[in-house]
Amino acid sequence: MKREDIRKMAHDIIESGAVESDYIEYKKSASGRDTILKTACAFCNNYMNREIGLIFIGVEEVNDEKNGIKAIPMRPITGIDKGNIEPTENGLKSLLSNITPLPNYQLVQDDIDGRTYIIIAVEPGNDGPYETKQQAEKDKSINLKAGRYIRVRRDTRLPNKREEFELLKKFADFHFSSELNETATIDDLNYEYMKEYLIATNAKPDIRSMPKLDMAKAMGLISQSDYSGYRAKNFAVLMFADKPQDFIPYARVEVIREAVGTDKMVSQVFDGPIWIQAKRVIDYFSETIMSAYTVREPDRVGHRMVYNYPLAMFSELATNCILHKEYSRKEYIGIYIYKDHISFINHNRPVPPVTIEAMNSDTEFRDRVYLNPELKEMFFSLDLIESYGSGIRRAKNAMKENGSPELVFEPSNDTDDYTMVTAYINEEFARIQAEETENSNRQENRQENRQEIDIEKEIISCLLNDPKITRDKLAKKLGVPMQKIKYRLEKLQREGKIYRKGSTKSGEWVVTEK
Repeated sequence: MKREDIRKMAHDIIESGAVESDYIEYKKSASGRDTILKTACAFCNNYMNREIGLIFIGVEEVNDEKNGIKAIPMRPITGIDKGNIEPTENGLKSLLSNITPLPNYQLVQDDIDGRTYIIIAVEPGNDGPYETKQQAEKDKSINLKAGRYIRVRRDTRLPNKREEFELLKKFADFHFSSELNETATIDDLNYEYMKEYLIATNAKPDIRSMPKLDMAKAMGLISQSDYSGYRAKNFAVLMFADKPQDFIPYARVEVIREAVGTDKMVSQVFDGPIWIQAKRVIDYFSETIMSAYTVREPDRVGHRMVYNYPLAMFSELATNCILHKEYSRKEYIGIYIYKDHISFINHNRPVPPVTIEAMNSDTEFRDRVYLNPELKEMFFSLDLIESYGSGIRRAKNAMKENGSPELVFEPSNDTDDYTMVTAYINEEFARIQAEETENSNRQENRQENRQEIDIEKEIISCLLNDPKITRDKLAKKLGVPMQKIKYRLEKLQREGKIYRKGSTKSGEWVVTEK
């Protein structure tokens, strides 16, 4: 980035009172050598995939107690004395030499409030991961533990195991979807699926009529191996193999739902090419899960529909799960449907700069980095996603328009390696459903009561016609289980409507109330 652009960007950040973030850090002076070094190292590693990281030297961080805002620049700024600017820059250059590989940074001076400050502008490099040297740990003026630092929100720290793995993949430019599959060849790709995809995406007729090998080459699906002919790439297997999970384990979606009237869960598995999985899962929801009530209000003309869950929400979140799954993980995509909520679970985290926290608070993710870049392009071509980074917004808007509770994204920590979003049932729908169930239960109870009364009348009629009739004959005559006959006879006796005269074997029934 040009120096003038850096200067303007930094100036605007201070003028706007921007809060410290994953790419902004304020320092009153250059004396905190350990914190400056680790933040610079973190900005080099660029875990959050930002364009640049800025450390402001001579700008003190304060809290705005009145508005409850933390870590904003104090105005007027502290600044750096004119005579101390050159020594400060020299000290910063010496300090930053403790990062390996050599970082890509600029020291830029700017004036604001009539005072001068220094900007350490750290631009992402490709030679990382970057780490601080052992000599910085031994240097008493720095005393910083050597390591590969990252910046998450305002927190500069050493990565956990999951973050370390993601950092290594980032600098290796590794995408599982782009790699050659270990066993799949061009023969394992379905030619008809390939042609169907090209037709659906309005490809030129000359490409759609190519032989399979030429078509696969034109689409970038294969690469020639020295030993095993043409091998298929993982994204090609996911998109065009009959059964991707034969080559990439757990490349499937499972919808697990509560079985009505039981405490058990039943599972529906969706496999096949992942773009067809997405369509089938959405169709399943539309046909089996989604439900609505028509609500008419006396003071309004017409009616409105209230859905348990909006189709647009389910479509976006289910498709997101498929598109953003880490397919090297041996875990399936799970969609769990309960009485009052649906949970979508992927066993991997979103790729920074998208975070769980941001997914709860924000609606648009225009700068997002994709785990599976080829799948992103192909899903977009198939209209399975409308525009990049807008799926969460559409899902949230669909819930809002339906009057449903807000989506909840989890986990709330940086360590658990999964992403879960829960959609809760529309409260008005749940209330109407509960009332409907209650009315249905009342109706069933009334029906049962009427049936019981009718049985009692038939029992009394039989006893009048044949006072010596046995319980066994009574049960057979009325087509009622013996246990029910026994219960009804005892009930009628308790109520004083009948009694038994004589012995059990030779006695007879006497009806006192006809």
